[in-house]
Amino acid sequence: MVMYAEDRTCITQFELAEMFEKDDSARDYRSAFQWYSQSAKQGYRRAQHRLGGMYARGTGVAQNYIKAYAWCKVSATQHSRRALLKLKRIESHMSARQIKDARKLSRQYFEIYTIPATL
Repeated sequence: MVMYAEDRTCITQFELAEMFEKDDSARDYRSAFQWYSQSAKQGYRRAQHRLGGMYARGTGVAQNYIKAYAWCKVSATQHSRRALLKLKRIESHMSARQIKDARKLSRQYFEIYTIPATL
C-alpha cells in the first residue's frame, strides 16, 4: 500500500509545514499554509496557532483577521500560551463587529477541529 503525505499524522504534517515555512532552500508559504491547515483540522493546537499567524500576516494566504483570530482562539482554548499572546495582537487590528464574528467562527472551529478528551 502506498502512503501519501495527506495520510500522515498531524505532527508529520506540522513538520512539513515548518520545513516549507522556515527552510531557506525549501521555502514555500503556500505549501506551508496547506500543511498547517491539514494538521490544524486534525486538532493539533500548534498548527492551529501557526495557521492563525499566517492568516494574520497574510503569508501564503490572503490576510484575514477573523480567521486568524478564530484559529488562535481554538489553540488558546487548548492551553497554548503563544496562541493567547498572538490573539491579543490580532484583536488590536479588529473592530468590535469583527471580534464578534471571529468568536462565533472560533466556536464552530472548536466543535469541528478539536479532539475530545477521552475518559
